[in-house]
Amino acid sequence: MPHWLSYTSYSLYFDAADMTEDDTEFLLAIAAFQKRFGRRYPTWLEILYIARCLGYRKVADAVPIEQPLPAKGGESAGRAGVVGSTT
Repeated sequence: MPHWLSYTSYSLYFDAADMTEDDTEFLLAIAAFQKRFGRRYPTWLEILYIARCLGYRKVADAVPIEQPLPAKGGESAGRAGVVGSTT
């Protein structure tokens, strides 16, 4: 198996990377996990583990994906992960 040059496929300095501090913290935590454990592609359970290590907890009831809330704070629908939104 060939050795990769980088564990991550994103750049914090990409021109269109208008990431928040939370976005940056999460991406750096993923990169640190990848490097520490030699995992190029973490599983979804590993990503959930990383999010919990960052302090994320479920604090509200689940919302069906078919009924997403409108984006808040001027975020675009794509940025909020809303697919097929007409807002």
